[in-house]
Amino acid sequence: MIVREAVSGDAPLIARIVCMAVGYSVEHPIYPVFLTLAKRVRSQYSYRNVLICEVEGVAAGAIVGYDGARLKELRQPIYPLLERYLGEVPHIEDETDAGEYYLDSLGVLEEYRGMGVGAMLIEEASRRAFDEGYGRVGLIVDYENPNAERLYASLGFVRIGSKSFLGHKMWHMQRSTPYDIRWRVLHSPLITHFQRQVYLALLDTHPGETITYGELARRIGCRSAQAVGQALRRNPFAPDVPCHRVVAADGGLGGYNGRRSGEDIERKRQLLAEERFVTED
Repeated sequence: MIVREAVSGDAPLIARIVCMAVGYSVEHPIYPVFLTLAKRVRSQYSYRNVLICEVEGVAAGAIVGYDGARLKELRQPIYPLLERYLGEVPHIEDETDAGEYYLDSLGVLEEYRGMGVGAMLIEEASRRAFDEGYGRVGLIVDYENPNAERLYASLGFVRIGSKSFLGHKMWHMQRSTPYDIRWRVLHSPLITHFQRQVYLALLDTHPGETITYGELARRIGCRSAQAVGQALRRNPFAPDVPCHRVVAADGGLGGYNGRRSGEDIERKRQLLAEERFVTED
């Protein structure tokens, strides 16, 4: 068995696998929706987000995965297609969010089940995600599918909560990277050289310590506190790279996740409090 990246010609298999994952047959009207999305460069089910497992040269299964933070962006193309093929746009809950690499759909053709194809796909997708710097790989599994949950548990996934998806109660499960955060920052291909400098300097701070945007800029030889702020806004490693420790020059909290008020700032305040340091606006 080998695992390879999917190509556009794999779209029929991808669509079939996604149908299986959500409980539909290829005769269902939703199949053309998934087929169209699988052929596209940017979509939730794009072939670019898929790994294929081959058994003796035959595509036997597939897994779809992507950055959970991109869910809303990647999902946008599905809505007009649902309207066209189904005549309606059903409510679809968010099954993932920022903070994990999400394994969206996994399927193995019936004649290849019991051969370890699914486990091999999960392991390879997880390995690639961890090598790219992701700290967690996540998935959801139906309460009423204990066999699948046992497989995921055997591969290191643990329950972290629950979600509702398409009318089903699902366990949200995750597994964590074996790499420490400094290794992830040093090796991630997802960030720029400047971001890497900022994040590594920030990792030299300690719990209970804060630093201003300007001071962090000076530590890396940069004249722009604003540029540092932009790098922190794009931080894919939060809170492991502790951008919550960076505050404004006037002692205020500054921003967090690109926002200066609301739940994000309260989360920043909470993280600082948990580190036994509370800063006042």
